[in-house]
Amino acid sequence: MTAFRPAATRCLDCGLHKLCFPPSFDEHALNRISQLVAQPSAFAKNETVYRLGDSMTALYAVRSGALKTSVLLPSGEEQITGFYLPGEVIGLDNMGQSHCASTATALEKTTLCELPVNGISRLSQQLPELQGHLFQIMSTELRQDYQRMHLMAQASAEVRVVSFLLGLSARQQQRHLATNELRLSMGRADLANHLGLALETVSRALSQLADDGLIEVSGKNIRIIHAEQLAERVAADCHSS
Repeated sequence: MTAFRPAATRCLDCGLHKLCFPPSFDEHALNRISQLVAQPSAFAKNETVYRLGDSMTALYAVRSGALKTSVLLPSGEEQITGFYLPGEVIGLDNMGQSHCASTATALEKTTLCELPVNGISRLSQQLPELQGHLFQIMSTELRQDYQRMHLMAQASAEVRVVSFLLGLSARQQQRHLATNELRLSMGRADLANHLGLALETVSRALSQLADDGLIEVSGKNIRIIHAEQLAERVAADCHSS
């Protein structure tokens, strides 16, 4: 159960609406979306939003905080498949299924706007921009999954960490935030799991990048000092593999 219900905010008044929904949406379209959105719900750190196997009833737009999604491997171990930030939509991997294909868990105190699937499906038929936007998000997630699997199969530990940092920087740029000041909402163990690395390996990679003068690390905060040199390391690794 959630601890409290934040005050409702119309999509039109929310600064994240151009990330959650098509930037071309006008006031009329946003008001129609707002009529579907349930009152925002708040989740405490480590609280589950939905579990693998639950009935698929809604998508969720992240209003504040951060989440992770995960699946169970045949060995019974958790594999973290993604991290989600404000303005991003979770649950699209469940679309077209009667039950959730993953588990979503809050990484910190998180507020979500619930988008009922039936209502969104009906509205997307009336607003082609919405349908196209959801398809674009799903396409982006599939591409990111492929890139992550490629990294896990071929890239060095350092390049996996660098690629994640650069990807997070790009996502912050989309949200009009500083691209060189990153805050890792996830713990090092979750990051290591996501990248297919040992916890100690992630810590060593971050320390080495800091020793090389490319980043500064202070707890969960990371400052990118030389983004171009980080990108060059990724490119060099790709050319050599």
